[in-house]
Amino acid sequence: MTNYLATVPVHFIDEPSKDYLSDLNEALAKYDPRGAGGELFWVRDDSGTIVIRIVIRAADESAAQDKARETVNSALVDTGHTVATAKVHLDGIEIRTWES
Repeated sequence: MTNYLATVPVHFIDEPSKDYLSDLNEALAKYDPRGAGGELFWVRDDSGTIVIRIVIRAADESAAQDKARETVNSALVDTGHTVATAKVHLDGIEIRTWES
């Protein structure tokens, strides 16, 4: 298994609050194989989109992309969102090898 850094853009129907983003960050931390609690997993890109960055362990880039999508969707569900209120941009997921 290889570690990959997944960059996953998410579109929220309504602007998420700072409290919600803090909760989402905590939800994402439990999926990080490094046990990186306290790390910031989301940023806002130049266009204003929330972008989640998380390390994924997978056999290859294709599997990493699938696992990244599943992981972010799970964290969104863990914090009360559904596909109707927050959507992962599948075509925007970027994967690269990560050495920690």
